Amino acid sequence: MARFAALAALLLAVAVGGAAAQGVGSVITQSMYASMLPNRDNSLCPARGFYTYDAFIAAANTFPGFGTTGSADDVKRELAAFFGQTSHETTGGTRGAADQFQSGYCFKEEINKATSPPYYGRGPIQLTG
Repeated sequence: MARFAALAALLLAVAVGGAAAQGVGSVITQSMYASMLPNRDNSLCPARGFYTYDAFIAAANTFPGFGTTGSADDVKRELAAFFGQTSHETTGGTRGAADQFQSGYCFKEEINKATSPPYYGRGPIQLTG
């Protein structure tokens, strides 16, 4: 039984390492992406059609260490933190709405021309405090 457990642990480690080596697409599948962000292509979203799965994978692949290093839990935590932050920053302020946690990736920029100078948001990765 101990041999079986050791072999299972080894196979799991190889599988996780292989998934990490394959890239973010092996962790965040297209169907998972769609289920996490179901409103991103809603006709009411200004960013409709902008945040595609293919664009996400292409962008992620330009950063080889993103979502591919560490243990399987590390990879999941990094990707969860990334989607938590970027989803929050792209809701368009729907806090309190019934679907607020599914409204991410609806906006790609904030524009407030009433301020002097005008404020132009920086997309899904904000550096605000």
